[in-house]
Amino acid sequence: MGFIDTLFKTLIYPIIFILISVFFFIYPNEKFVLIIALVYTTILMVNLFMKTINVKIINLFVLFAFSYLIPVYYYTFANKIITSYDHSNNLNLLIKYTYIYGLFFTVLAFFLPNSISNRGIRINKKDNFIIFYVNVSICLFIAFFSKSGESLLSSGGYGQTEISNLGGFAIGEYFLIFFFLAFKFSGNQKIKKYILIILASIYIIESLAFGLRNEFIQLSILLFILYYKENGKSYGYFAFILLGLYFSSIFAVFRSNPIAFLQSSITENLALSNVIDNENDSYISHQGDVIHSSSRIINFRDNGITSNEVIYSSAAFFVLSAVIPQKYLPEEANIAAYKKDEYPAGGGGSLFAYFYFWLWYPGVIIIAIYIGFLIGNYSKYLNSIFGAYIILVFSTFPRWFSYSPINLFKMCMYSLVIYFIFLLIDRHIREYVSQKNQLVK
Repeated sequence: MGFIDTLFKTLIYPIIFILISVFFFIYPNEKFVLIIALVYTTILMVNLFMKTINVKIINLFVLFAFSYLIPVYYYTFANKIITSYDHSNNLNLLIKYTYIYGLFFTVLAFFLPNSISNRGIRINKKDNFIIFYVNVSICLFIAFFSKSGESLLSSGGYGQTEISNLGGFAIGEYFLIFFFLAFKFSGNQKIKKYILIILASIYIIESLAFGLRNEFIQLSILLFILYYKENGKSYGYFAFILLGLYFSSIFAVFRSNPIAFLQSSITENLALSNVIDNENDSYISHQGDVIHSSSRIINFRDNGITSNEVIYSSAAFFVLSAVIPQKYLPEEANIAAYKKDEYPAGGGGSLFAYFYFWLWYPGVIIIAIYIGFLIGNYSKYLNSIFGAYIILVFSTFPRWFSYSPINLFKMCMYSLVIYFIFLLIDRHIREYVSQKNQLVK
């Protein structure tokens, strides 16, 4: 199997992608190019799915990424409208999106090891009650005070009212860092495990009350990383995925109109029709909106809508936004929100679309190599000093893969720094206790 994997990732997939590239540049507006690219990327993603099945969190990322091909299938084979923004239902834009998607995962697959082992996938914990309760306190503060505004029930639905961040700073998602640290320093005491469960429940309830589905999903993924035991069996894993998809779809219906949802019968609210697409001429979804936003970003560069000056300044301001809040930077620091009045979008965009905008095709290749490196070294670095970064990266992939890449370099990097500080504190506490015990003797 090792030889076959090497053959496919180093020879067969690159050759096929080169042939697709030839068709793409000769026939950029022909539907058969979209079909070929779609079939190729599907085969590639199925291969990645099978390759990563032993490391469930990586496998979950692959499944998540694959979901952003589903609207393209509806467009290609069912002739359905996949977004409410008319210009993103254009054939040439979907061809370009699928082509760059294929490039990203072809390069990522090339740089993955032939097998991804689940050996050593167990997070070692330390026992330090001071650090544990400090992080629990920070988590409680974030859960209760990071956001303010009307709940879904008060406002009548998600997006109907403004949700304010504490001091104008979006610190809500930083709950994940301190929750991980609380877990890391919790030892093996059951009472601390129960405290973490209560803490997670409080954050989830607060997030759902405001309709913040992404925060709930990210914490669920973090809990999955921290508590799921790799045992070679996948029944629980697939049950987790199916229940997650079902609940997410039901919650999407609830948050769009909570009053109507509560007034409807339980059987109507929990019906599978809320999950499965209705038979009409459109398939409007979060994934379709992300494809639209990504196509918009790609189109900015391809059609000269943004000058080279804006492209380079956007890249520079993106780097600066890792240490300076975006609200203090020019509009192009967040290219997803740039010129929204002229080119409307829901926000966000695929990881590879941003890097295509900033660095053209080399940018897509660079970021694919980086993600491939993180995936290939997941188990290696899990319990190292870089463990906090690795865990936060894969807890937040719904954010950096389909909204903004800033979390990949900001919040996740902050987790590394904060983790290092607490490790130093832990060492000094242990040295102090050891010296005190020696004096007593």
